[in-house]
Amino acid sequence: MSKNEIIPRSQWPFIEVLSDEHTRDLETVNVYVTKVEPKQTKQVLGFVQKHLPPLQNLEHCRRVRRTTLPDSNFELTLILCQENTISTEDIMKRASDQGLKEMIHIETVPVPKYAPLNRTQFEGWKHLWPILFREDTRQDPKFRPSDITAIENHLKAVTTLGSESAYARIVDPTDHQNKVIAEAADTRSTSHHPLHHAVMNCIDAVATLEKQHRGIETGGRPKRKVEEITDGPAEGGQKKTAYLCTGYDIYISHEPCAMCAMALVHSRIGRVFYNIPTKTGCLGTLYKIHSHSSLNHHYRVFRKETSSSSLSSTTTTTTLSGKEGL
Repeated sequence: MSKNEIIPRSQWPFIEVLSDEHTRDLETVNVYVTKVEPKQTKQVLGFVQKHLPPLQNLEHCRRVRRTTLPDSNFELTLILCQENTISTEDIMKRASDQGLKEMIHIETVPVPKYAPLNRTQFEGWKHLWPILFREDTRQDPKFRPSDITAIENHLKAVTTLGSESAYARIVDPTDHQNKVIAEAADTRSTSHHPLHHAVMNCIDAVATLEKQHRGIETGGRPKRKVEEITDGPAEGGQKKTAYLCTGYDIYISHEPCAMCAMALVHSRIGRVFYNIPTKTGCLGTLYKIHSHSSLNHHYRVFRKETSSSSLSSTTTTTTLSGKEGL
């Protein structure tokens, strides 16, 4: 395998924790349809657009379905409107008023309620009714063999270091050596402070390092410049500042709680990798905070792939060892 070859998702040793919208099964909504002769399509479509309720949130459904018949001919089926917006009697009355009564023969069929967000959904739903789908491969995470090796090494390290308590490590993935920026353990039992979770301590360590790097006294707010993260020019000739963890990855031995997950949002972490789900975890177990639509930042989340039986065991062990709220 070439060192620059992209590893397909099916071969990752971890899984991406996707939003519920990306993993939901097929849901349907009923619409009224009618078969139309090809030469009548334009006329019927004009009637639909002028005299029937518009389709709401079904823009992903093609208006006309073409079906090839055994004799190599084809038939067209056209969506009239959603079933819950008007009665069939009212449709036929309006059609009669326009002189189209003989052209419309109403049937009810189900169509996908939501637009497909990935190819898996598209392939599984398109049999029901023709739907639109434009795959944006730029949004698909890409990992090379060297990336996979680095990720596995970091996950193994934080799991070993977090054998007694949760452990977190923040890494700069743009550094060819995957430079470790900061790492920290959960210190609640020793510091007797309820907020000293591993993730919170790790983010605090990054802030301390930034202050030291800038020579700023405690209480200052140091931030890296954008050009220190990318080669892109600053807008308007001004040097833009970045958030504390912009462009960084974090590796965590255990799934973080709501507080830690939100702290990662506010610090603008790029990606999160964790090993063990937890009872109060909010990146896959209780919630998927990283995919909440109301947030102004979203990071990608990946969990070490585990068999279902092992997953159940590790979750139980985590709970019994008192590591809730990591």
